This record gives sequence, structure tokens and C-alpha cells, in this order.
Amino acid sequence: MPILHLQLNGTGKAPDGSDIQIPPAFIMMQRGPVVQINIGLAQVFADQLTQMGQAVPAPATGLALIDTGATSTCIDDAMAQHMGLPAIDVVQMTSASHENTPQNVYPAKLELPNGITFQAPRAIGAALQAQGIIALIGRDFLQHCTLFYNGVTGEITLSL
Repeated sequence: MPILHLQLNGTGKAPDGSDIQIPPAFIMMQRGPVVQINIGLAQVFADQLTQMGQAVPAPATGLALIDTGATSTCIDDAMAQHMGLPAIDVVQMTSASHENTPQNVYPAKLELPNGITFQAPRAIGAALQAQGIIALIGRDFLQHCTLFYNGVTGEITLSL
């Protein structure tokens, strides 16, 4: 059973311009539970391209927010289009700021550190890059996990 455990960390600038360490709890409060992620084409689609002798799109790397408020896993729409992922459907998405917005659906594979890989055959495209993330890890994946969010220490533990 793969387990991902991490403590958020970062630095900032003091008034005199020197670098200072920011407490992990503050980073967790400001940033949320984010993890490094690789996003690629879902394995079934990648296998089909390989069998046809076509190139599989290169994966993208960035940060993903573990989002217990998201029903579905989402990936940045502009990134998915740039990667050449095929849009396999369009769904109506409701978010905190929009109601019934048509969004593309992409077959994706998400890889987290420590060997946690999952297929997201219906990842919803969303505008995420402005928030500094390329994915939201939603409850469609989290339903298979145990998640421990320790705001006091700025730590996250995710296990399958």
C-alpha cells in the first residue's frame, strides 16, 4: 500500500530583503494540501497510440491541490489542450464561482510521489493555472484513500 507523507515548506522575504523560513502550518493555510504531480494520457489511450505507431503526449508536471470539495478530478484545460490530450466528452460543471459551465473531459493518468498512480478516465478540464496548480485531486480518487490533513504541523498523509 503506497503512502505519501509530506510536510509543506517554503521561504519568503523579510522586510530587510533576507530570506526567511515560513512555518509549514502557515503554508498549509495559505496554499492548501498541494503535491507534485505528473499528468499524462490515460494508459488505455496511450496503449492504443503505441499500437498504431503514434507518439504518446509527453506528461506535464506541476502542483495538484487535494480538494475534498471537488466531486471529480480536474486538470487544467489549457494544459490538456497543449499536451494534445483528446477531449472525449463535454459535461456541465458547477463550481464555487460558476454554474453549469460546459467543460471538456479528458482521459488522464496522474502520478504522485511514492508510486501513487491513478487513472482518471474522465478528468474535467478547468482553468486552474491562474491558481498555480495544474490539477485538483477530487473525491472520485479520494474515495479509495485515507487522507490525514494536519494543519497544526503543515503535514499531509495520503495512502491507498
